[in-house]
Amino acid sequence: MVDFRPAARVQALPPNFWGEMDREILRLSTEPGPRMIDVSKGNPDLPTPEHIVAAMQREVADAANHRYPAYVGRAAFREAVAKRYRDDHGVGIDPDAQVAVFHGSHEAIMAAVLSHVDPGEAVVLPDPGYPMYTSATDLAGGRIVPLPLEEPGYQPDFAALDQLERAAILLLNYPNNPTGALATPQAFEGAIRFAERTGAAFVHDFAYSSLGFDGRTPLSALAVDRDFAVTVEAQTLSKTYSMAGWRIGFAAGNTSLISAMKRYQAQAFSTMFGASQEAAAAALGGDQSAALELVRVYERRRDLVVTGLRRIGWEVTAPEGTFFVWVRLQGHDTDALRFARELREEARVAVAPGDGFGPRGRGHIRIGLVNDESTLNELIERLDAFANKN
Repeated sequence: MVDFRPAARVQALPPNFWGEMDREILRLSTEPGPRMIDVSKGNPDLPTPEHIVAAMQREVADAANHRYPAYVGRAAFREAVAKRYRDDHGVGIDPDAQVAVFHGSHEAIMAAVLSHVDPGEAVVLPDPGYPMYTSATDLAGGRIVPLPLEEPGYQPDFAALDQLERAAILLLNYPNNPTGALATPQAFEGAIRFAERTGAAFVHDFAYSSLGFDGRTPLSALAVDRDFAVTVEAQTLSKTYSMAGWRIGFAAGNTSLISAMKRYQAQAFSTMFGASQEAAAAALGGDQSAALELVRVYERRRDLVVTGLRRIGWEVTAPEGTFFVWVRLQGHDTDALRFARELREEARVAVAPGDGFGPRGRGHIRIGLVNDESTLNELIERLDAFANKN
């Protein structure tokens, strides 16, 4: 068998931070002992609302959806995106020129980066931030410039980049993974000023668009850059409607950015199953009560975990959104990688070590709220026992 050498762009990609951890979780799950409690992921555990499933079943049965769909996204899907922006954020969007459909927001962000970044150009990424931003930049051959998210509040510190004159893309993500912070208007105003000064496109990852707690509504970047002068926003149906496995997302905003992303999409991934697009239209354009109930479920789970951690003596700030709790481990020099490894092996609890989210994630762990309340209560008990033992 010939041992082929990967292309340089693949060789340059960093190892998958989560791959080894996933293998360890799988190995431990098959060994005798207590069941593994895995809160390291952001994979929703609740089922997709029934009316969306029914729409998909109906569309799958329609023979018109068994053929290749057009390259342009279905009108119903794009118009439903425009409706959500109008109803939820008071933003008017042209569904023909300012919306692109993708197989999830991951693909949308990849399209934004690969359609706008040439080798050697600066890409400004949040620290801490979601790991795929780094891999997208590496594939494009871009040069990563970290943007500190300052505590408290994890808002971007643009003053730290005053010396940066040019950039291809500025990427932010609110509600923020991993910290759970919501964006302030000032954060997005600063992002727009930075983009205008450096010539960057402002790409906002709005994956957790519906998940704001305590009565807060997450802010859309397009509600601040109302003329879409420099901004494009990526969303997914995964979190809002528990549709993670469906792989459906979209982007909206600046016409020229959307045009380039569509052009990349047509070459890299071709088209999306028509039935999926029609089901997405039913989700976005229909009754939103199920989506609102999901927010209430995650808020209850957040309260359970935050209260439980505080009860056992952990210092933790309640996240404003997402379905994660971001925890600073006790002691500034605490090794989160070692903590997570020992927690997996000794207590059969898997958490995400903050090192995977960048230098500013060190000394933290991320706990996912995508488990039922009984499991989360057991999680607190195991963390308490582990901490007392160690």
